[in-house]
Order: sequence, then structure tokens, then C-alpha cells
Amino acid sequence: MMAAAVAGVSLIVPLIPSAVQAEARLDDPVVTLKPLSALGGGCPDKTTVATSVPDETAFSVSFSEFKVTGGSYKNCKVDIKVGIPAGWTYSVYEVSNRGYGVLDKGASGRLLMTSWFTGFPWTLKADQTIKGPYDDFWQTDSAASALIYAPCGASTNLILTTTLRVAGPTTSSMELFAQDARVSTTFLLKWKQC
Repeated sequence: MMAAAVAGVSLIVPLIPSAVQAEARLDDPVVTLKPLSALGGGCPDKTTVATSVPDETAFSVSFSEFKVTGGSYKNCKVDIKVGIPAGWTYSVYEVSNRGYGVLDKGASGRLLMTSWFTGFPWTLKADQTIKGPYDDFWQTDSAASALIYAPCGASTNLILTTTLRVAGPTTSSMELFAQDARVSTTFLLKWKQC
């Protein structure tokens, strides 16, 4: 089963007595990430993991086998249940995708990505084509045109769909897998109280 991550959101607390600070830290909101499903040729069973950073300003989805060779494509749909504590909501304001490409002259690789909350229009999307010759890491950064916050008082699913397509000889390839950091897709978050 895919791994889930649980971490706390750090709040800035003004200078107050330490006993009150300790009590405030116990009440800090805690966010949970639970990958519900990962379906598609780019994410076989047990190859996709969602994790968060300690201050909950971002979380990432990592793929370990999302690689496409020339003349083919793969896709993946990831459904993540994001548990939001009472009184808080969040918005995904930017998504970064990272990977590696080895493209012969005349070959090309294309990434298509969309992300949204269940029941809402697309929050973010990316469409990038890399043309060969190319042999290096690549990255896309997609910023939201408007902040769409998850509904207050509900745990809303975040859906990510990604397609990689490579045109050209089978010696060309493109992968959604950053070999240096092992992080494929990063969601940057903004928080607010309801």
C-alpha cells in the first residue's frame, strides 16, 4: 500500500509564557495525507508515495517507475485524501514536476498535467514539450491563475492526472522521476483559517 504522511502545521506564536505556548502547540492543526488510489501505466502498484514537509507548506508525490520510451506514452491518476483540521483550509498555488529526459535528435517528450479538488474545476495544469537532442533533468512550474481553496469543514480529495508521451525512436525516453531528489511532483500550499 502507498505510504501516508502525517505532519503538523507550524504557527507563529507571539511571546507569551511558556506554559501557554506549550498548550498552544498541542492545539496546532495536523494535516493528514492518504493516497486512495494510483491508477495507470505510469504508476504500477506500490510505486507512488505522497509525503509532506514538516511545516505543511508543501507536499510531494513521487513515482519510481514513471518512464516512457519513444513511440509510446503512459499516464497516471492519483487520488489523495487531504484531511484538513477544523477551522482551516488550503489552496494549491503552484505545482512543480521534475524528471529526466534522453531525447535523440528529432525526438520529443511531452508532459501533460492537471490537478483539482473533487467537484471543482482544474486548479492547475501544465503542458510542456522538450525537443531533442536533450540529455538532462527537466522541470515544469505551473502557477494557479486564482487561488481555489478547499471547502471549509470537509476533507477534500485532491486529484492529479499526469501523462508522459515520447515521439521518436525507442532509444529516446522521458521519466517523471528526479534521480537526485526522488521527488517527482511537488504541490506548494497556502493556508488560511475559515
